[in-house]
Amino acid sequence: MLPIEPSFLTWFGRHRADFDALVFDIDGVLMTSGRPIPGSVEVLQRLRAEGVPFSLLTNDGSHSIPQKVAFLERLGFALHPEEITSCSDGLVEIVREQQRAGQLMFILGDLGVPCYAEQAGLRTTRDLRLLPECDGVIVGEAHYDWEPAINGVLNHLLRHPNHPLLVPNPDEYYPGPDGTIIIAAGGVARFIAKTLEVYGIKLEPNYLGKPYQPIFNHQHAELEKRLGRSLPRRRILMLGDSLASDIRGAKEFGYRAGLLLTGITREQHLPSAPVRPDHIFRGF
Repeated sequence: MLPIEPSFLTWFGRHRADFDALVFDIDGVLMTSGRPIPGSVEVLQRLRAEGVPFSLLTNDGSHSIPQKVAFLERLGFALHPEEITSCSDGLVEIVREQQRAGQLMFILGDLGVPCYAEQAGLRTTRDLRLLPECDGVIVGEAHYDWEPAINGVLNHLLRHPNHPLLVPNPDEYYPGPDGTIIIAAGGVARFIAKTLEVYGIKLEPNYLGKPYQPIFNHQHAELEKRLGRSLPRRRILMLGDSLASDIRGAKEFGYRAGLLLTGITREQHLPSAPVRPDHIFRGF
């Protein structure tokens, strides 16, 4: 097993010349349960003071970038909107690659204010009466009446199995209050896909967020645009707390992957983990 470095900042001070930029997950790395993780505010302040470029990459697709910036500011983080990429930003890549600009999409749940789908060039509705007119479905998070909405989507996809099921957040669940969990968009999408499969229709959801590539493609392109130069992927270090999404996604994209033991992954998980980080840090 890799050695566990006690402090990311101490380690990074020795290896600064090896990297052009850093990418941070948010939940479990910078904050948890609505509070900053110790040292997280200070590490971003220090990186900014030293001129080290960084980006934040999140599977929270139900809060727009302005909403996310405002929330993080209340926790003490000073951020610019262009420094954050959400899984729902992957809709920009999908619309361009699949030539879906102007199509009408049915939305399950929240997709931020302003809406990520509309900013990507799509038209949207949550009105079940308009579902037959829709060109596809986007699975957001929370705040919708699941039973009629999911049944409506199931039957729409039975009639139109060629329509896309777009899923910004591929996670099965996300942490709730007091140790509870809440079903996430990925869990809803897999339920829909499994039900269709049992019925005899094979439909693969189109996942956008970590560990899938659309979010990494969008984030890396935006980072290069912001810095005005090409960035070799092996000179980017991503810091995350999830082996399944952060570490796997970073390594498959070609980034170096640093695991922080500040979130969902514990030291006892490491010996049997199927995904291996390049570096392990106990904290900042």
